[in-house]
Amino acid sequence: MNNAFNRSLSGWGLFLGVFAALIFLSTRPAISLDTQGVENIQSQGNETAIEVIEKLHGLLIRSMKMGDNTTCQERFKFLSSFIKNSFDFPTICRIVLGRGHWKKMDKETRKKFIEAFSDMTVATYARRFDSYSGERFRTQGARLDSRGHYIVDAVLIKANGDKIDFKYVCRKVGQDWKIVSVSARGVNDLSVKRADYNAFLKKHTITELIEKLHEQADRCLGKRDRRQGEK
Repeated sequence: MNNAFNRSLSGWGLFLGVFAALIFLSTRPAISLDTQGVENIQSQGNETAIEVIEKLHGLLIRSMKMGDNTTCQERFKFLSSFIKNSFDFPTICRIVLGRGHWKKMDKETRKKFIEAFSDMTVATYARRFDSYSGERFRTQGARLDSRGHYIVDAVLIKANGDKIDFKYVCRKVGQDWKIVSVSARGVNDLSVKRADYNAFLKKHTITELIEKLHEQADRCLGKRDRRQGEK
């Protein structure tokens, strides 16, 4: 079952791994959150959506620069508050599980899944973004789609001048813009996770999925397997 689960979750780890690897390839020493090129940004909501993305990029760079002098658990603490507040995890979890699975879950189970998924996400970022060699992000622009979501386009510029495109989808939750989807090189994280999780749930339960998410987070943070810790 462990191997099956690892395969089923490989999409999200691979997505973050590609994101991290692309950054690590750069060798330019300067750090820059370059917003030059943003056009036709007029509404406060649009500016706020862009700010969320640029803060995320800035924190990831800081996490990498901290890498040599910090543990994964320390980087987890550094990133946790912002990531958990800037990603719309309730919506993300509903999407990746699908309406059918989500409707079958009671409120307590949904809460446990959201907590496990968000911890796994932060732990994966903390583990992947642990070394810095130089890069700069540039926000390309933002636009409102037909659903009322803002699409924020960004680019990672490597030392050799190569550019990697990223697309973030943000939705308004109360007064705040939150991230619901990330695409890198055209690969959408929600689509990958939804396919993988639904494949896993054909043979396993939601409870098993929650436990495996916790175990994945623990491994990222260098902790023992939960079942081993209980022995």
